Amino acid sequence: MIEWVRETVNLGPQALYPELLCEKAVALIESVLPAEQTITYNIIAGEALLEANYQGIYQVGKGSSRAPCLLELDYNPTAEQDAVVDYALVGKGITFDSGGYSLKPSDSMAYMKSDMGGAATLTAALALAIANGLQKRVKLYLCCAENMISNNALKLGDVITYKNGITVEVLNSDAEGRLVLADGLIAAQESNAKRIIDAATLTGAAKMAVGRDYNCILSMDEGLISSAVRCAKSENEKVWRLPLEDFHLKQISSSFADIANIHSGEGMAGASTAAAFLAKFIDQPETNWIHFDLSGSYQVSGNGLWAVGGKGHGACTISNMLFS
Repeated sequence: MIEWVRETVNLGPQALYPELLCEKAVALIESVLPAEQTITYNIIAGEALLEANYQGIYQVGKGSSRAPCLLELDYNPTAEQDAVVDYALVGKGITFDSGGYSLKPSDSMAYMKSDMGGAATLTAALALAIANGLQKRVKLYLCCAENMISNNALKLGDVITYKNGITVEVLNSDAEGRLVLADGLIAAQESNAKRIIDAATLTGAAKMAVGRDYNCILSMDEGLISSAVRCAKSENEKVWRLPLEDFHLKQISSSFADIANIHSGEGMAGASTAAAFLAKFIDQPETNWIHFDLSGSYQVSGNGLWAVGGKGHGACTISNMLFS
């Protein structure tokens, strides 16, 4: 599974686009299913996203000629239609991130094929858990798009109205991951999942805090934080908790919408306010939700621990968590 993550993350943007990422995820899950067991899935792409009112994914991806899409996958080993969903997994799948009109410099853009690391990590985590005999129902949501510049691309000052009625002013088109994850979090809650885990290569602030040797975790649920730390230790992976408090939720204000997609003012904690944005799309963010900011999912240059490229770091931790 880890090799699948590495190989998928390392594919260039010409070789991997949103719908193909969803198809590859389905194929991996199907390849590990026990005999006579099946999954159900749906890929909502292009204009169909508007019909389903998944505005964030559509708006971020509409600037590309390659359609944005949402994968909804249901692993239900009980085969009972009304079985409880124990976990919902929500992954960021930006197959290339130019930054949009908030254009990245070349050095930062060069490895943005890796911005789908969250989607790849969660897919592998679920596949590994299935291969290890997971008997819990899990739903996987991959929020996939290319963040490109064109005459149709998302513009600064645009306001997105989400399915749950929350409005978001776009002040930085390079803060697009949270815009697509919001749709996935809404869908995850519609499934009435007992717990939600999201994973994303979300912020440069997380990398500034811990480098590329750790993944960051943010949550208000002490039980899920403890589970993540315990599972990471058992898998010889590394996580580090960053703060997420009520006051962070007040640092993403907007004059023209309910919230903005970046923090307001200087001296704010970028990774914490990004998580605070996601918390706005959780009905009760204090419980049963944890966010992984995957600082350690990609290695720009090799070192004594890691080769260049995708690492798969975090997949084993999350897979282990699905059994708890």
